[in-house]
Amino acid sequence: MLLMISATEPTLTTMPSHPAVRAEFLDFRDRSHGAVALGEIPEQRAAGRFIWVDIDLTAIQPAELHDLIPACVLENEQVHQILSEDDQRQGTESQRVSTLTRTDDAIRICLIGVRQQESGLSSEQLDIVIGEGLLTTVRHGHSGVLQAVRRDYISDFERHAATPSFLIYEFWDKQIDQFLSAQGRLDEEVEAIRLALRRSADEATLTRLADVSSQLLALRKRVLPARRVLEELVSRKTTLISEATLDFLGKMIDTLERLLADITANREILESAMNFSLTVMTHRTNLTM
Repeated sequence: MLLMISATEPTLTTMPSHPAVRAEFLDFRDRSHGAVALGEIPEQRAAGRFIWVDIDLTAIQPAELHDLIPACVLENEQVHQILSEDDQRQGTESQRVSTLTRTDDAIRICLIGVRQQESGLSSEQLDIVIGEGLLTTVRHGHSGVLQAVRRDYISDFERHAATPSFLIYEFWDKQIDQFLSAQGRLDEEVEAIRLALRRSADEATLTRLADVSSQLLALRKRVLPARRVLEELVSRKTTLISEATLDFLGKMIDTLERLLADITANREILESAMNFSLTVMTHRTNLTM
């Protein structure tokens, strides 16, 4: 059931700040930027400034947001959908994939990335909704992609950003970097296992092989849908994303293609190393019989 939000803008005095919600403005006319009080969002948009609102749902309940955020943010259909009970994802974490949704006035990109932990790879989700004069991000706790964007986007904005859609490029750039980082670590693991199998296919090495193979498969299951979303995103022109940004995004598809090829190659290396090890073990066994 969707949240019911009044179309009437609350007065500024009724809209306190909250650590779970952060708003900032970007003015492409004079390259100015800065924080925005939540109650000032309508005024800032009316003045021609682009607004970015970030919401962390681990620190606030969706029902509380209508007391904090102006209706111009929450009345967006895609933001409604993210915050509604109907949009709670079902199934296991491994079933979550990146998606793209278009409406007449907004584009929603759901990015499912990877978080590297000692136990392996886990998923992290970041929802991005871009509309006219407004971008909203929704997450559940820490987002590595969002953190990376915040680290660099102001520098890019001040130097060469021409339209708000540069933020879409920033998010995809950091998402792909996250995938590449995970693959780089797995590259090292694959090489270490290959060398270990040349010495001995002991239980510890085989367990490690199974774990890395599983992580490669998990990474592929994140990268493949992301590539499809990117292909769909660049296939249609929109006033919300500039042609220049779409051109840059199109070039990222090649990067994801190469990444998928590298993942496949690593899985084949593990399989080949395992087969070689079994062949050697069989040969040694035959010699002793």
